[in-house]
Amino acid sequence: MTHTPPKGRKKRPALDPHSSRQEPNPSLLKVFLVFLRYSSPALLILLTLTALVTRLVLGHFTAWDLLIPAVIVALQPFVEWLIHVFILHFKPRKILGIRFDFHAARLHRAHHRAPWQLSLIFIPKLTGVIGLFVTAIGWYLVAPTPYLWATAMLSTLGMALTYEWIHYLTHTNYLPKSEFYRKRWRYHRLHHFKNEHYWMGVTGNLGDRVLGTFPADPKKVETSKTSRTLGVESPA
Repeated sequence: MTHTPPKGRKKRPALDPHSSRQEPNPSLLKVFLVFLRYSSPALLILLTLTALVTRLVLGHFTAWDLLIPAVIVALQPFVEWLIHVFILHFKPRKILGIRFDFHAARLHRAHHRAPWQLSLIFIPKLTGVIGLFVTAIGWYLVAPTPYLWATAMLSTLGMALTYEWIHYLTHTNYLPKSEFYRKRWRYHRLHHFKNEHYWMGVTGNLGDRVLGTFPADPKKVETSKTSRTLGVESPA
C-alpha cells in the first residue's frame, strides 16, 4: 500500500541539483546518497578504491608509505590556494587579440553565481582528467619504486575525494556537527558571500593563514560586490 500525498502539496526534494530548493537540515546519509549520483565523485570513489586494492596487492610497505601521504596532506592547503587563486579565479584576457580563459575558471564563475546548484560544485571532468594524468606522470618521474608510485597515487586520489566531499557538503543544507566541519562550513561560506578574495582553502585554511588571506576578524572585512561574479560580468 502506497501513501499518496494530499492534493496541492508537493513533496519537497531533499537536494535539487539545479536550484536552491533543498530540504532544511537533511541527514548526512541523505546528502551522501545524493553525492553518489554525480559522476565526478562516483568516479573518484571507484578510482580510490581501485588504487587502495592495487596498493594492498602490491605489498612491499616501508616507512615511505607513511611519509608520502603525510606530505600530500601537508601540501594540500597550499595546492588548493594556488589553484583557487590562479586558475579558478582567473579573469579572461586577450592574448594577441584572442580571448583566453580557463575552462575550470568559467565553470567556477558559474558556481559563484549559483552556489546552491550542486551540479556546478564538482571538479570539472576535463580538468580532473588532465590533472590526474599530469599527477600520474609527475609521481612516476619522482617515485623510486612502483610501490611508492602506487602509494602516491592512492594518496592523491584520496585527497581529491576528500576535497570533493567537503566542498559539496558546505553547499548543502546539512548543518555542521563537528568543530572541524563547522570551521570549513563557515569559512567557505564567507568566501562565497562575504569576500571572494579571502578564505581560499576548502579542506583547511593553513594556506590562507600563511599566504595572507585569512583575516583575523571576518566582521572587519569589507563585503565584496563581486563575490557572485568574480569581477567578470559576462556569462560563464
